[in-house]
Amino acid sequence: MKVQHCIDRPHEAGRIEVYGDEPYEWRVLDHAEQVVRDSAANGTGDGGYSSVQVALRDAIDFDADDSVVPIFFRHSADAELENAAQAQRSAGSLRDMAQALKSAISQARLDSRHATDDEAQDYLDARIEAMERIVQELEESAGRLMALGAED
Repeated sequence: MKVQHCIDRPHEAGRIEVYGDEPYEWRVLDHAEQVVRDSAANGTGDGGYSSVQVALRDAIDFDADDSVVPIFFRHSADAELENAAQAQRSAGSLRDMAQALKSAISQARLDSRHATDDEAQDYLDARIEAMERIVQELEESAGRLMALGAED
């Protein structure tokens, strides 16, 4: 198989190759030289490419859009690592949301000192209580995600 053009993957470790003689095909390889996707093996729908540049463009587009990569095209060890990393990122996002709510709770407590009537005070108290419950849920969920990510 003759490789016509080869570049490093722009978004992850590995490389993209355009290969063959006209018609050309492309494939994406991960850092361990495992084929992530091969246009010939999985079908491009048009029986190959008449241009190396168009094949390369489609390969880069495919590689840039993780939403089009079904998990079975990934090496299983990479999928486990990616899932663990996603769990950690999600936990971090939940912690960030909890921290923002804690800041809002602090502000609501400051505001409650200036409540002009019982109705305003009741509103602020209810708001603080609801935010505290949400913070607790976010922190517990983040903890579960961190534990899940640590298992993988």
